[in-house]
Parts: sequence; structure tokens; C-alpha cells
Amino acid sequence: MKDNSPKERILKAATLLFHQQGYNNTGINAVIEEAKVAKASFYDHFKTKDDLAVEYLNRRHSYWFEGLRVLVEKKRTEKEKVIAVFTYIMEMNKKEGYRGCAFLNMLAELPQDKGKIYDVIHQHKQELKAFFETVVADQGKAFTLYMLFEAGLTESRVYQNSDCVKKIIDLLKKDVL
Repeated sequence: MKDNSPKERILKAATLLFHQQGYNNTGINAVIEEAKVAKASFYDHFKTKDDLAVEYLNRRHSYWFEGLRVLVEKKRTEKEKVIAVFTYIMEMNKKEGYRGCAFLNMLAELPQDKGKIYDVIHQHKQELKAFFETVVADQGKAFTLYMLFEAGLTESRVYQNSDCVKKIIDLLKKDVL
């Protein structure tokens, strides 16, 4: 059974609006309207917009990592796993319209005083670095791949295509990296 509770509708609306408009351009009233909930219902679940952002990012983290893990766990060799990680960027790019990293997108919009949101973003990036260390035995190579992954996400957003990620995959297949 699908959860259609007010909280879930708020989170679904925030996900849509943050994706389409960005964090700063999305007001609480727009989320309330999109979610079709009362203002009081919003504040029953989220005391502030920052609290909504934290929940949104935490859910985004879980959703994103689940997809990544499922794809990588199907592979047997280290090389196949690494290529699968970069293939995941291409799949997500296509699915989500080359919007880039939701965490970096939000980070770019925040002033310095958004500590709890920064904490979630930082944790996500730390876990991504650690994930590469579980896929690749050599820590130096794992860090390099993490940085290439971040660059691939960014370049895909800038150019609205996955050409750079395809080039990275081609290099990985040739064992250049």
C-alpha cells in the first residue's frame, strides 16, 4: 500500500519543487500548495524549511545509495563494479534530466549558517567516498575514482549529457585509470 499521508505528500512535493526550482526558489507555501495539505499539517511534520530540507536529503541519500548498491552488487570483479558505478551516473542523468547532484545543488544555494543541512551533505559525500573504498582495494585509486565520479556528475549537469561519463567508462575499460 502506498503511503499518501500528509508528510509523504509534503516530501514528494518538496522533491519535485527542489528538483525543478531549487531550494531557495521554493517557498513553504509552494510546497503546501503542491502537497495539498494545510499549513498546520506542514508545521506538524516540519518546524522549518531547513527541517524539510534535511528530511528530503536523507531520503534522497537512501534512495540514491539503494539504486547504486543494487547495480554494483550484481557485478563480480572490481573493474565491473567500478564501471557499474559510472553507469549509474548515466542512468540517473537520463532519468532525472541531467540535474546533477541534489546535494551539491542545494549546497550551492545555502548561506554559511545552514549547519544541519551542511551536515547531511557532508555525511552523504563521506559515505560516497567510503563506498568507493569498499569497491576498490587501493585507497588512492578509490579516492581518484570518487573525484572522477564527482566531476562526472558536475560535467553532466553543465553540458546536459553523459559524454564525459562515457569517456571515463571507456578509460576504465582500457585500464587507463
